[in-house]
Amino acid sequence: MSLTLVKGLVLAGALALAGCLEVPRQTLLSNEFQPAEHCLYPSLPAIAPLPAQFSLLSWNIYKQQRNWQPELSRWMADTDVLLLQEASGRDDFYQWLEQQQLHWFQADAFEWQQLPNGVLTASRQPAVQVCAERMTEPATRIPKSLLFSRYSLAGAKEQLLVVNLHAVNFSLRGRTYQAQLDMISRAIAGHSGPLIVAGDFNRWNARRQQQLNQWAVTHQLSEAVPAPDLRTRFWGYPLDAIFYRGLTLITAHSINTHASDHTPIKASFSTL
Repeated sequence: MSLTLVKGLVLAGALALAGCLEVPRQTLLSNEFQPAEHCLYPSLPAIAPLPAQFSLLSWNIYKQQRNWQPELSRWMADTDVLLLQEASGRDDFYQWLEQQQLHWFQADAFEWQQLPNGVLTASRQPAVQVCAERMTEPATRIPKSLLFSRYSLAGAKEQLLVVNLHAVNFSLRGRTYQAQLDMISRAIAGHSGPLIVAGDFNRWNARRQQQLNQWAVTHQLSEAVPAPDLRTRFWGYPLDAIFYRGLTLITAHSINTHASDHTPIKASFSTL
């Protein structure tokens, strides 16, 4: 059994023993939006677009259990879009986002000890539109979350769609894993502009690798393979990834760190 599965089982057991896991009705949290009934709705007017050449950092932050702030502050010095998985909604974390003057959204997958947990997307410029979704682990019943954010992008005729994913760990014969990929497929089906899908894909066996490859080919997505490639691996498979289309990849690299059990990936892109 891989370490990522062990971690998931330990978390599931701890949550069950604690008896305090809740799945709130409202999925989307934000420093700008008020709660709404509909998942997808417009935000602030897109006054300032992302630059034509921009950078994106994706990282499983491990619920901020380690000394995350110094390193993330340094990485954010030249980062335009930040995608975090396993983000825990602690006061010091939200204060850091405000200090960085970031526009942020969090998909509240579940609440543990009265703290929201889930993927979080932050950016230097406000999103035009945002949507949050959940997918429940079939074995542990612990939800994973996704965020879909649209941005105006300088030099691009259409908006940039960014998907922040924390994939399910436990999936019998890969059906729930595929269902989560299908959820993304439905969201991006009508989008012909630039696209990025990134996060913790939890690909730790050949079946998941095959599913992910087939899905990427279907949507004409390329993987931004980092060099150097220091990504966290289990059974030889890298867990984290950045996929893209409709953009020119300039650089991609992973960063060695002890601030989480995952290493982040950073990539820079430009409009075609």
